[in-house]
Amino acid sequence: MELVVISIIIALGGFVQGLTGFGLALVSVPLLSLFIDVKVAIPLAGIFGWFVTFPIVYKMRRYVNWKTAVILFIGSLPGSYLGADILKHLPSDIILITMGVILVLSGLYSFTSKNTLFKSASKPISLGVGFFSGALGASVGEPGPPVIAYTSMLPWTNHETKSTLVFFFMLQMIGAIVGFWFKDLLTGGVLKYVGQAIPAFLIGVSLGMLSYNLLNKYQLNYHKIIYTLLIFLGTILIVKNI
Repeated sequence: MELVVISIIIALGGFVQGLTGFGLALVSVPLLSLFIDVKVAIPLAGIFGWFVTFPIVYKMRRYVNWKTAVILFIGSLPGSYLGADILKHLPSDIILITMGVILVLSGLYSFTSKNTLFKSASKPISLGVGFFSGALGASVGEPGPPVIAYTSMLPWTNHETKSTLVFFFMLQMIGAIVGFWFKDLLTGGVLKYVGQAIPAFLIGVSLGMLSYNLLNKYQLNYHKIIYTLLIFLGTILIVKNI
């Protein structure tokens, strides 16, 4: 039964990732943490979140802002090591409450954000955003909020924003996975779950990509659905662990 539940959650995360280009960890980590140790859930979701970036980056490679993505990645490296250390030593309830707060704030921000703040990407700001993203990714499995917020403040097209985010996440997860390895968080149990959940993951991603085409066809706003789900999951985590 545990395997069935984990597979369903990974499939749901893969579906969201296939639909939006990001969000596997944002959706799957809070749900997984209701059934397994959060220190197992975060590396597990991180590995699958890394897998799915490769085909998206390849498909959208001509839109990637390579320079900004690499600068963000460089900033994330020390953050990833720090985050993995935090994950290893911080109590699980503190990690889950922090994750819940991040989900709620990022969901609310995404609902209200409308205008760009910067005229172009800044190297110092990109390094700082990358650092915090790396720390959050390795500690609570949520690298997205800082870079999603930052790129939404830049005058980029939707394709440039999505492709650059996914490429950054692909690079960032390398640092996070290395951090998990050195902190002994990539256990045999995590790798076993990965192997068992791969079929469900592939099904979820495929259905997500199919749904993306259908939603575009009927001009439905899937982003608001995802943001609502993030706020809901974040609220549950905060209430459950206070």
